[in-house]
Amino acid sequence: MDPRKSELLDRDDDVTPNTSYNKFANERIYRVMEDDVTGRCETLYNIRDNQVQKNIREIIKTKDYRNCEERSEHAQAIQSGFMPHEQGDKPKELLESSVQTRAYVTMDKNSHDKFMVKSVESRGQHVFQPYTDKGGDVITFAKQSLKLLESADWTEELPEPEPSERKGGLMFVFDTREQNRDLTWDRYMRMSDAQKHDVTQMKTEKIQALCQDIAVDLNDGISGESTRKFMELVEELRNLHQDQLETIIKEEITSPEEHTDWRHKNARKVLLDAVSLVGKKEALKVIQQLMEDDKVTDDECAQMLTGISLSIQPCPESVKNMLDIVKSPRCQSSRQVRQAAWLSLGTMVHGLLSERREGQLEKHLPENKETAMELRRLYSQELMTCMEDAQSDEAKLMCLKAMGNAGLEDTVDRLQEFITGKDSDTTPLELRVEAIRALWRVAEKLPHKILNILFPVFNNPERDPEERTAAFDVVMASNPPLSVLEMITQSTQRETSNQVGQYVYTCLKKLSESELPKDMRMKTDCKIALRLAKPFNKGIQYSQSRWFQAMDRDMQMGAALDINTVADKSSVWPRFASAKLGLHAMGYHMDVFETGVRVEGLQAMVDSLLGKDMDEKKSIFDYLKKKSQQRHHADGSWNSRKSLHDIEMEKIQQKLPVETRRHSEPRGHMYMKWFGNEIRFDQLNKDDMQQLIDQGRWPITDKEEELRHGMDTHVTKATKLVEASRQIPTQLGLPITLEMNSALLMTSDVNTKLKVKPGIFQEDRHNQKVKGVDCEVKGQQEIALQLVGKMSVDCHVIQSGVALNAMMNTQFPLSGKMSLDMENKKHKMTIETPEKERELFVWRSEPFVFTEESRSRPNADGVEREDQVFKKLSIQGKKTQKWPNMFHTSYGREELGIEFALDTRMVSRMNHEQTSPFHPLTGPAELRLSCKPGLYAPSEIDLELQQTEDTVRHLSPMERLVFTEEKERRNEQRMEISVLAKHPQHPRTMKIKLNTYEEVTQEDIDSEDASIPGRFRHGKAKDMEPGVSIETDDKMKQWFNQILRRTIAVQLERSPVPSKESQDFKMCVTTELEYPAVPEWRLLQDRRVKTNIDVKWGRDCSGNDKRMKIIAQWQKSDEQRQQEKIEELQEQHPSSQDTSEEFIRRDKTTIYSACVQDRLQGLMETPACRKAVEQRSLLQQMDIDVEYHNIPTWMKEMSSALKQYFYHIFFDRLIVEDIDVHNDDNKMRMRCTIDRDQKEMNITMATPEENTKINRISIEKPKIRLDFSKIFKTRLPMKTDWSVSFPMRFPSTKMTMREQYMDMVMNDKFIPHCKYQPNDRIRTFDGVEFPYQVGPCDHILAKDASPEHRFMVLINKPDMENNKKIVKVFLEGKKIEMSMNNEQQSHQSSDEEDNQMQITIDGRQVSLPHLIVHKIYKDEEDAGSPMMFTLQKVGKKVKVECDRLGVTVETDGHNADVKISNAYRGKMAGLCGNFDGEHHSEYEGPSREVYSSPFDFGLSYRIPSQECHEQGKSLSVMRNVRITQLNEFNKKETCFSKMPVAQCPEGFRVSRSETRHLEFHCLPSELDITKKYTELHKTKPLDMMAKKRTDRIEEVEAELECEME
Repeated sequence: MDPRKSELLDRDDDVTPNTSYNKFANERIYRVMEDDVTGRCETLYNIRDNQVQKNIREIIKTKDYRNCEERSEHAQAIQSGFMPHEQGDKPKELLESSVQTRAYVTMDKNSHDKFMVKSVESRGQHVFQPYTDKGGDVITFAKQSLKLLESADWTEELPEPEPSERKGGLMFVFDTREQNRDLTWDRYMRMSDAQKHDVTQMKTEKIQALCQDIAVDLNDGISGESTRKFMELVEELRNLHQDQLETIIKEEITSPEEHTDWRHKNARKVLLDAVSLVGKKEALKVIQQLMEDDKVTDDECAQMLTGISLSIQPCPESVKNMLDIVKSPRCQSSRQVRQAAWLSLGTMVHGLLSERREGQLEKHLPENKETAMELRRLYSQELMTCMEDAQSDEAKLMCLKAMGNAGLEDTVDRLQEFITGKDSDTTPLELRVEAIRALWRVAEKLPHKILNILFPVFNNPERDPEERTAAFDVVMASNPPLSVLEMITQSTQRETSNQVGQYVYTCLKKLSESELPKDMRMKTDCKIALRLAKPFNKGIQYSQSRWFQAMDRDMQMGAALDINTVADKSSVWPRFASAKLGLHAMGYHMDVFETGVRVEGLQAMVDSLLGKDMDEKKSIFDYLKKKSQQRHHADGSWNSRKSLHDIEMEKIQQKLPVETRRHSEPRGHMYMKWFGNEIRFDQLNKDDMQQLIDQGRWPITDKEEELRHGMDTHVTKATKLVEASRQIPTQLGLPITLEMNSALLMTSDVNTKLKVKPGIFQEDRHNQKVKGVDCEVKGQQEIALQLVGKMSVDCHVIQSGVALNAMMNTQFPLSGKMSLDMENKKHKMTIETPEKERELFVWRSEPFVFTEESRSRPNADGVEREDQVFKKLSIQGKKTQKWPNMFHTSYGREELGIEFALDTRMVSRMNHEQTSPFHPLTGPAELRLSCKPGLYAPSEIDLELQQTEDTVRHLSPMERLVFTEEKERRNEQRMEISVLAKHPQHPRTMKIKLNTYEEVTQEDIDSEDASIPGRFRHGKAKDMEPGVSIETDDKMKQWFNQILRRTIAVQLERSPVPSKESQDFKMCVTTELEYPAVPEWRLLQDRRVKTNIDVKWGRDCSGNDKRMKIIAQWQKSDEQRQQEKIEELQEQHPSSQDTSEEFIRRDKTTIYSACVQDRLQGLMETPACRKAVEQRSLLQQMDIDVEYHNIPTWMKEMSSALKQYFYHIFFDRLIVEDIDVHNDDNKMRMRCTIDRDQKEMNITMATPEENTKINRISIEKPKIRLDFSKIFKTRLPMKTDWSVSFPMRFPSTKMTMREQYMDMVMNDKFIPHCKYQPNDRIRTFDGVEFPYQVGPCDHILAKDASPEHRFMVLINKPDMENNKKIVKVFLEGKKIEMSMNNEQQSHQSSDEEDNQMQITIDGRQVSLPHLIVHKIYKDEEDAGSPMMFTLQKVGKKVKVECDRLGVTVETDGHNADVKISNAYRGKMAGLCGNFDGEHHSEYEGPSREVYSSPFDFGLSYRIPSQECHEQGKSLSVMRNVRITQLNEFNKKETCFSKMPVAQCPEGFRVSRSETRHLEFHCLPSELDITKKYTELHKTKPLDMMAKKRTDRIEEVEAELECEME
């Protein structure tokens, strides 16, 4: 060993010389590996001669615990966590220990092998560093001294130890709590019976006192002593012998019916909660006995089993006890107990047999490996037997979840059979998905096997998306290498399912952006793998994985909330959703809590509850009685004459049967996981769910009467969130111990009264509406949490160390009344105010050093009793910071009569920073939020809401009709809110009046705007829309230049604030919003969106006191106008050689030019036109003018601080001009301009003092960093970064802001639409575009294929030589037909053609004036009856709109456009597709067969009819091809094509055909089912063949055209 390098313990390759080495000095340095009590460690020896005393040699021995090979340690916890690696580094050590031993040795000058140790001194330093170096740490020092007082010669020779290699081989043996308890129990067992009785009685009294004290606190108010006593109660129960525990529990726990007093009920509940946290096999036996004696309810059984399974350190005996409980009669008779027992068994099996991950807390494993393997096989067999014996799907689901908790490798093969076995196709989807998720715990242990099982599932496009996403999740849980991640990302390039593609992409994207230490390796690999992925951004309606993270690098603490959703293609609601909370603290990552829900058939339940017909808005009580009324109507004997709509619908269904798209069978469950263990799942009751679907009601009628008289809900819970300990040895022979303990107490008392007039559920109510609702709630919720952390040395008789005690307490009082008067539209709510001060939220932490000494003394009976003497000294942190940071703020004392106060106190490591991070180890800390009565405190507060309406009783029926139509046109609403804070002498009052209305006016398109150069102005009378006639252009201007002005007026009046004001305060806010009345689709447009806000406040609303006026206007920017003008000039003068700088030609072809060319060909809404209108509709400039007078000082200061803060943020992009600035006083102007791609924004601002420019602000994904401490000038640490997940948007004249954002998050699917274009191309609801030419026969364009059959749209083209089409709409019992007039002359202009559009309703022609909305009522003679739909003619288009059903159909005789709501997802049929969000199944036929050819798909929706046949010709029909042949056994078999194909009917021969390659399924010809299929295929497609196996592939001819033979 080179001594010059010996100082660098972990840098062997470093050649830096050791400065302490002097070759001339009598000193040597050695580095050796040696064994001692801390394990085999690297030790540095420095041997040198003492410079003061002769013949004395100093030996300095230095050792660092981090440099030990086999470090002995002991750890235990009721939670599981692991230390993640950060990019290959070793996990950070929480506890570090180093020791230096100095020995003085007297050497014999005559003999070098003789010496005498005079003295030894050992100094140890032990560091607990839960954070980074900046976050603080705890350091303890220990010193031992040994001095030789006298010596004597020893003549006998000591023998050498045998074997020699064990020389010095000492290892530390930890003295665990279990060993201490065993010693205590041995002493107990040696006692006499009388002594045992006395000791047990003493323990019983102590436990009774603790339970009673906690019970009283739960009723009167939880304090810090409550949580401390609960921790003490659990510890007392742990220290009991089994006999004592059984005796005490048997006496204290009796049947719940025997406890009538609230004190005894609470004490019993607390004791049960404590027993479940004892964590010993003896406690499990006690629970088993309680279950056998039937002293606990099913719910208590489930909670206790769950608690003991999480807290126990499992051993084979305890697992056997749990297995006995699983098989007990109590479990067999109760579903709830059986589920809890099986889940607990799986949790305990995992705790017993799981391998320990690096840094993970210890588990109790059997010492003998063969024994462990035998136990593994035994438990695996029990779990698999559970699966074999399970009769119902619910029982199988329970067993699968138990397997998932256990995580045994021996169950993998059985789970594989469930997932991919021969019977997997018949296994319910819910069970297959659960079987996949049950593999997640073995994924990391068997990564290759799991990959071989699940990757084919993930990569199979025929599997359900939920199965595939579950398989992907489990594969990711195996920590796959980069090669597997790249294989996954490459599969997204050919992914056909949007659901799976988006889920995979968002999950990998999430991991690539994670900041948690556990994701560091995956983060790098995912970034690399994502380069090969296909980006998916289909919208929020698709499956996805999202997260919310917060990670503090200084504190090394963080949290993450992962939210995963798996969408259902037949519903707008997700089928599966989960949320998982993960924490990173003190070097450990813990998956603390996870909850999820999986429901099939949710859309049907929501539709049934809210009304399947999307009825007009009603109260929830109307929804609840809806089905009851429908049943009464169904029972009556009434008939109505069939309408033309019904007759033709029946005929169409007979000619072309369309299979009904029924909802999935209702099923689902909810689950909860705690630290990775599933602790509970609740299966949704199928009968209740089916009743909800069929009857629209949930079976809670039995609760109605109880709610009338008052329902009391009392919930208490006591548990532990964390309990862990970790020990490492020291040279002192005593371990350093790090302990964490906690207690959580929760209580909730709520009394609820609810009275509905005449009732919630009454089937005999008929058409009566709910008249009133009275509700009264009184409640108190309280939560207390205590966390205690200790770092100490325990010498048995005395324990000393440093600790941190943190306490959190929160209260939420809730008391009030609510009254809803439905008839008079008057609602009132009363809130009770606090009579004394209440602490709403309190957090206190206190670090301290302590000593705890055990003293034994005999009592009067001679029994030794141990007393604990505890002494502590608080750490005030005065050396760190002389005066702690303190903050106080309050509000509401005078204003509300209730004072809310916030107080904080903290000692900062960086005493010069008052807003430094929170450091709990530096001194006491406190955060307190309280409320108390203020000045003239009110006894209660009344809030009253009144919807006011003008009375119409004095009007005639005709006048009422006119008044109603005018009100609907203005959409006027008036509301008044009154607030009264009651006080005998000084009541506080406030009234808010709200009035909203809207009106349509004509925009003055000829008005001049001096800010716009004349050559860039559009929208003038002389500008004509390209591609349309003059008449059409005039009508378009008349229609599109209408403005909708919405006015919102708010008036506020309140009484003066006592001691501050002497007169009433008034405020008036008038907001006017102006925007286009109809969406724009013109190319030449120059519209604006305006917002005017006028605020007046003070003594009155005259504007003479305080006033602020804001005018915001969105319009086109100058650059945008210039670009549009260039495009127009290029189109008008394509050969122009104008090379001026302003109008130089930039692009030879533009979107505008392509759109104009399409319009000239009669194509009005092509993709080019949609893009061009979208670009020209965007308003890229916003101008804001602010004028203010007499505003208060605080507003000036806040606006100034906000301005300076933004100047600071954008300092590098800021330009300020403050010299010779002469702007208007009391005015501010700002202009914001965005680019065409909406990625960046420029801001120009003019204030009275300066002009400012800020350039290139990102708005695509803005990240806003706000420091409220600077804005509001407070001393609180209120810095935060806000990452906006969606970009900012400016308004557009094509759609509203809401529609823009919804389209953005839903990928342009907010309003699903299907379009049949003049060029015979169809764009489906899911965005698939394909060519198909309809003929004279009707084709189903779109149909609601749900059981309700709410609407249908047909289309045909009578003449194949032109693009004129006939559109038929079946809606609300009416048949609407829209077509071009065939008698028009060829010389007529296009505008005259527009006037020839014919509209008929049930065969009667309807005349539609332009721009007038024609309403169709249910009763044509009564305009007061419900409106069914509207008809309107705009330009060439005729629009049929039904808001109630969410359907809009538009046509101009050439195009046909169908728009529907998202509620129709997965329910559609027709040429517009099935609207399931997927592209691979878009060509789904009437019988749900999927075609590969768009032509065959189109033919499948052609309605056969004799009227559309040509003379001597016939239409082909879609049928399965039948082939008869001999198989390899020379047996006759019949084969049917899996997909239908066009075939000529009997009596016709083929005149035109195309070749198809079809798959066939073969059956023996003699089977009855074969003969049945043979007869059936002649009349309809065989949809059941689509999912059959493929036996052969043949070429067949698709017979497209047929003629008579």
